[in-house]
Amino acid sequence: MRDVLRLGALLACVALATSRFGLLAHELVGHGGTALAVGAHVVEVKLFWFAGGWIRNVGAPSTAAALAIAMGGIAVETVAGIGLQLVRGETLGRRIVRGIGLALVLHASWYLATGAFSGFGDGVLLYRELGGARVPVAIAAALVTCTAGYLGAREALGALAATQRRPIVGTALAVLLAAGLHAGLAVGELQLRRDRTYAETMAPERERQITAELARWQAAHPQAAEPERTAAAHSIAEAHRPTFPFTIVLAIATLVAIVAGARRAKPGAGPITRRLLVTWAVAAAIAIAIVIAV
Repeated sequence: MRDVLRLGALLACVALATSRFGLLAHELVGHGGTALAVGAHVVEVKLFWFAGGWIRNVGAPSTAAALAIAMGGIAVETVAGIGLQLVRGETLGRRIVRGIGLALVLHASWYLATGAFSGFGDGVLLYRELGGARVPVAIAAALVTCTAGYLGAREALGALAATQRRPIVGTALAVLLAAGLHAGLAVGELQLRRDRTYAETMAPERERQITAELARWQAAHPQAAEPERTAAAHSIAEAHRPTFPFTIVLAIATLVAIVAGARRAKPGAGPITRRLLVTWAVAAAIAIAIVIAV
């Protein structure tokens, strides 16, 4: 358990540092920087300490400019992830850095694929502009997601497993501990610091259409009894039933790709040193502090 806890602590610090620095780059550089570059103005910024965030901008001169702003965060993550593959060396620390890069590409392409297909988050405008073409775009992005998952698992999991006396079980437990901590912090914060703008942004287009139609029905039937309201809500939801579980299929495909990459993982790279653990703990603390300050 000591090995598991040590690896879990390292992965938790890596996840927090990566997600917080990634959030800063995604929102401030990707969206904010692109907005300024195309002549728009950033009027509001909201970053959660452990979850996501959003930037509101006004004055985009064209639809193309607005689309560039919307895709700016995904673009920055992708470029950063590819750039981290230039880090050379086979030490545990350097293998983790390259794994982080591929995780950034995975996150960016996943966000693009699901956002374009379902119309939420950064993909709302893309969903509307692409029309029927959003399906092949989502599939292309999904292929990138699976490729990044395979390569990331091949690059990093062997090095992580080598730190454990029971490689498979120990690594799996450490990953679950780190992921559970990060997810718990993010979900807990979203519950405590409820944000209407964030919730609306992350809602799929289907939910927005259902909400809008239900509001129109209620405005047209102000005296309707509760059973009628319930029946109307059910009828409207049925009319907008999703046709294909794209996100679920992509999740399964990504998991299969990660397992395949793990089976071809590179050999181990060395133990977890105190220096490595402290370095990532400090990086996580600095990243969280900057997000809180912003």
